[in-house]
Amino acid sequence: MNKSHENSYALYLLTDELIHIIYKRDHLIDLEAAQIIVRDRMMVQEGLTMPVLCDIREVRMVTKPARDYLAVEGSLLVKALAFFIDPPVTDVISSFYLGTHLLSFPTASFTDKDEAISFLRESIESPDP
Repeated sequence: MNKSHENSYALYLLTDELIHIIYKRDHLIDLEAAQIIVRDRMMVQEGLTMPVLCDIREVRMVTKPARDYLAVEGSLLVKALAFFIDPPVTDVISSFYLGTHLLSFPTASFTDKDEAISFLRESIESPDP
């Protein structure tokens, strides 16, 4: 099952193993944007819980209401989450997110895409909690 979708904020690529979300350049992610991003991700996933690779290298700012929304409602149908980052800006964004929100699934940040995918594959091979 390969599928793609695009909105103003991100490109979504779905494979049998995971969903890859590539955030677009220089958008401010506010609450409205976060709601659209989550809505579209869930639509693409069609109710399946799966690992998510978020390429946030082009993101420059995420508001606190958006971060809170992404941490709660944005966690639905996520088995594991890997942030693909490009320090220093997106490293700060992902570190802030990881440090302030307790998530019930494996989550980490990576500067190497292959390492991020390996991390997510481990979650595919592990049984659901």
